[in-house]
Amino acid sequence: MRKINTYILISFFVVSNIFAQDNSNLKFVKEKHPINLNNIYKLQESNIIPNSESIFLQSSTLKKSDFTINYRTKIISLSDSLHYSIFDTLFVTYSSIDVPIKDKYSNRKLEIRYDDKMQDTIRVIRNELASFSPEAMFGEGIKRSGSISRGFSIGTNQDMKLNSGMRLQFSGKLSSDLEIVAALTDQNIPIQPEGTTERLEELDQVFITIKHPNAAATFGDFEIKNSIGEFGKINRKMQGLEGELFLGKIRGKGILAGSKGKFNTNQFLGSDGNQGPYKLSGINNENLIIIIAGTERVYIDGEELKRGENNDYIIDYSLAEITFTINKLITSASRIVVDFEYSDRQFERNLFGGNASTSFFKDKLKLYVNAFSESDDKNNPIDITLSEIDIKILEQAGNDRNKAVKSGITLVSPDSVGKRVGTYTLRDTLIGGENYNYLIYIPGSDSSKYNANFSFVGYGVGDYTRISVGNYTFVGKGNGEYLPIVFIPMPQKKQIGNFVLEAKPWNNFLISAEFAGSIFDQNIFSEISNNQNYGRAHNIKAEFTKSKIEIGNISFGEVGFSYRERFVEDKFSSLDRYNSVEYNRNYNISNSKNLDETLREVSFVLQPVEILTTKFNYGYLKRGELFNSDRFFGDINLQSTNNYKVNYNYDYVQTKDIFNSSNWFKQNARATYNLGLFTPGFDFLSDNRKEWNSSNDSLNSQSRDYSELGAFVNIAKLFGIDITTKYSIRKEASPINGILEKESISSQQSLNINYREIKELDLSLDFTIRNKSYTDKFKEIGLLDNKSVLIRSQNRFNFWKNFINGDLFYEASTQSTARLEKVFVRVQYGEGNYKYLGDLNSNAIADENEFVQDIYEGDYILMNLPTSKLFPVVNLKTSTRWKIDFAKIMKSNNSLFAKILTPISTETVYRIDEYSEAKNIADVLLLKPNVLMSDSTTLRGANSLQQDLFLFKNKPDLSFRFRYIENNKLTQYNTGNELGYFSERALRIRFQMVKEISNQTDFINQTDNNSSVNNARARILAINELTSDFSYRPIQNIEIGFKIGVGNSTDNLPAKVTKIENNMQLVRVTYSFTNKGRIKIEAERNEVSDNGTGNLIPYEMLRGKVVGKNYFWRVNFDYRLAENLQITLNYLGRKQAESKIVHNLRTEARAYF
Repeated sequence: MRKINTYILISFFVVSNIFAQDNSNLKFVKEKHPINLNNIYKLQESNIIPNSESIFLQSSTLKKSDFTINYRTKIISLSDSLHYSIFDTLFVTYSSIDVPIKDKYSNRKLEIRYDDKMQDTIRVIRNELASFSPEAMFGEGIKRSGSISRGFSIGTNQDMKLNSGMRLQFSGKLSSDLEIVAALTDQNIPIQPEGTTERLEELDQVFITIKHPNAAATFGDFEIKNSIGEFGKINRKMQGLEGELFLGKIRGKGILAGSKGKFNTNQFLGSDGNQGPYKLSGINNENLIIIIAGTERVYIDGEELKRGENNDYIIDYSLAEITFTINKLITSASRIVVDFEYSDRQFERNLFGGNASTSFFKDKLKLYVNAFSESDDKNNPIDITLSEIDIKILEQAGNDRNKAVKSGITLVSPDSVGKRVGTYTLRDTLIGGENYNYLIYIPGSDSSKYNANFSFVGYGVGDYTRISVGNYTFVGKGNGEYLPIVFIPMPQKKQIGNFVLEAKPWNNFLISAEFAGSIFDQNIFSEISNNQNYGRAHNIKAEFTKSKIEIGNISFGEVGFSYRERFVEDKFSSLDRYNSVEYNRNYNISNSKNLDETLREVSFVLQPVEILTTKFNYGYLKRGELFNSDRFFGDINLQSTNNYKVNYNYDYVQTKDIFNSSNWFKQNARATYNLGLFTPGFDFLSDNRKEWNSSNDSLNSQSRDYSELGAFVNIAKLFGIDITTKYSIRKEASPINGILEKESISSQQSLNINYREIKELDLSLDFTIRNKSYTDKFKEIGLLDNKSVLIRSQNRFNFWKNFINGDLFYEASTQSTARLEKVFVRVQYGEGNYKYLGDLNSNAIADENEFVQDIYEGDYILMNLPTSKLFPVVNLKTSTRWKIDFAKIMKSNNSLFAKILTPISTETVYRIDEYSEAKNIADVLLLKPNVLMSDSTTLRGANSLQQDLFLFKNKPDLSFRFRYIENNKLTQYNTGNELGYFSERALRIRFQMVKEISNQTDFINQTDNNSSVNNARARILAINELTSDFSYRPIQNIEIGFKIGVGNSTDNLPAKVTKIENNMQLVRVTYSFTNKGRIKIEAERNEVSDNGTGNLIPYEMLRGKVVGKNYFWRVNFDYRLAENLQITLNYLGRKQAESKIVHNLRTEARAYF
């Protein structure tokens, strides 16, 4: 489908170029030519429009019979019967089409230049634009990049496969008023970009944008950001057509496209000591969703955050999980709001609509009109199949999702021997005196005759909890979050239209009125309750912008005023969120049910003097007939030019509904004073919420009271050091038995230090620690003290002119993480690294030990996915790298000591990664060996050391490299722990015997141990390998190589030790085409023998080979046919032991731009 779309877009681009040659490309030309004896007059322009010419001679217009004209050669000749003088002048006018095509194209051109060195003129051949060069194809004014490739692969163990790829970007002007920007590809890349950077590199963007002063159009992928009025907001990533029109004061836009996902908002509170990950869910609490990359907008306490490891958060789009960095401490009081688009791959979604705007009376009156329709295509499901029974259920469900369900339990059909092989057993029990059937996961059991699909229904709503993929366990009725049911997807359709009228009779006064209507069909298949789909809304505003008010000689400063009234019907539904992020909190709305809503807000701004600004606001909200809220809020700002700055905000809300009444008073203040190098200040935050039942005075669980006071100081450039430090205390109270009781006290300390005064050092440290202690009363109900730690330190060193240089990185944060589960995912044949052997134990489950590694014919890949249960951990990452090069400081020293040290250089790299459940966080932060890589507390851990010692590094005559590597890893999988240890001791010698002959010899000694629940992966290996590679280069373009090697490996895990011995010989010939390419031919023989124990041999011992004689022959060829055209060919043939010969060939031609 994407290929078809691409070719359609290219075709449109070509056609649009043709149609772009309208009157804007029409050119009217005037020329004059003196009469000559040859009677040949050549016109200047090409593409002359026939019969558009007019020729004047002696002030008279010539007739067609008085001249001849050849439109191809552009030559005019006068008739012999015409009388004229040699002193006359011929005037010619005509019309032509301005097309950027030259009259002549050539590959090379002879030029005559003056050479300063030769002191004479010389003739030089200059290359013109090649016929297949990018400039010739696109034009010199078009910027371009990318490539087009075509190729195929074929093998004796696979069918012929065509490979094609196009990735092309170009931009520039097609004509004086026509511009194009395009990115084209025919490759469908399912990989989501990593959400760890501020900017995303989206590889699958395909679009063509054509711009004209009066219009613009985009075909392909684009993003719509529409904000007309308050109810016409929409932000989507689309794929289709977008057109814009600009005619004077009229602006219009039309869209016909497919939507990549659905819009949703998640709101939740953070957790103390947990930076994440926090799981995002769909509209109906679906947790198996994919976030559309780049669509998320993340807020904490109403403030929008920035994505990126060095900013505020990172996001895993595929798992729909968000994790906050050390720059943003998360607590139980953090109010997190995430807007995003997601794909659940149920139905194709379409969106069409548009908007228009115009103005009258010199922009005093403006009109905006907006209408959009977004719907699921019920006839085009993606990853689902709807049966006639499913559709019947949907037709009868109406708008109730809980009625659009069917059982997820299926009885397995008998196999060839009449046996039902399922994964679940159905059991009976009594719950509350009633019979209840529940499932038990027992794959392989004779009683397991059922398979089941489970759906997430919400915490505390379901009866089962998820253990791993396909494994759900019964935890009691209403104690879980899953049920063995299947929700049948309900296709939806939403339509919205609004128009806005703005009037500005005076420069400082604006009045606007917005009216909107929507139709929301929650189930397109059902006609039930369709008369309840329509909703309306309006919003009226008047604003007097801040202006100076003077009466006589008395100035009252600057005054501003605004008023708005908004009504939203309960059935009104917008495409995107239209309320502010903190709207529900601002008006103390705890009931998410849709109700008729009336909002009135008044705002008054007063700035009596330049340094003082005050704002007073009042808001009234009525929801339904029983809820109303009165809100008084504002702020005071006092700021001098250089010294002090004071800000105070207050917000008081009084709320009443049929059951409860509440008073909520929120305050925050901040003050700073500049003392040159020092800027001290303080923060104050207070939140007092009292909510009680209307029938008594007892406070309910929504009540709370907290206050926070903090002091900080900024120190700038003190001996080159920038320092910011802060200390704050927070006290919280919550109700117990209707009375507010002191709940907890929290203290928070933070420190930020940066030093970049000298070039040898670049140091930074960010440190935040927060301790929260609960009182005894709240400890009795299960609340525990906790600690949050956030540390990041990045340091770079460069001493004595690079004699010693290195870096040190340290980062730690308190998070939550899950145990991992190994999941094998099927891919195309030959693109995986595992092969499935089949259901060896007949339990209807693809177990781990039923997969073996196969680098040639694998069709599965291994993925480590998180399970559902999260554990609080400390995430620690630290690494250091150091290089020492004695030659940097011994260059001018001729002593014996210097001669001994000069050839020596070293490089050391050490890294630790740890997810630890250790109770004492300090033990992890201080890298205590008994805590790191602990079987009982480490969920995932790894540490690695690499030490290199070089002698005569980079010297071609003779050089040595001594290397030691040690890797340790520990992972807690859902099936048990897996522990790994790897070490390597290696020596490499490079020497050049003569100019044409060189050698590289490597000796490697390895230890590779793995302890795994899966016995097929467990091993205790000792590996030795010796290889020597000779290279003979008789001339620069030819290299002949010969490599020999011997090795042995032992697996000491089995009772009968497994021993492997191997020897290998390899011959290669390489020929290089100067500045064009090369061809490399290799032939390898590798013989492997074992001691005949019959044990399962680990892959790490064989590394893709088999016991016996293994033959491999390879041909690699790449050649540049032209400056921007290259061909490659890769051939691999192999014969392993008694197996048949396997041939694989892959070839490709690639053009670069």
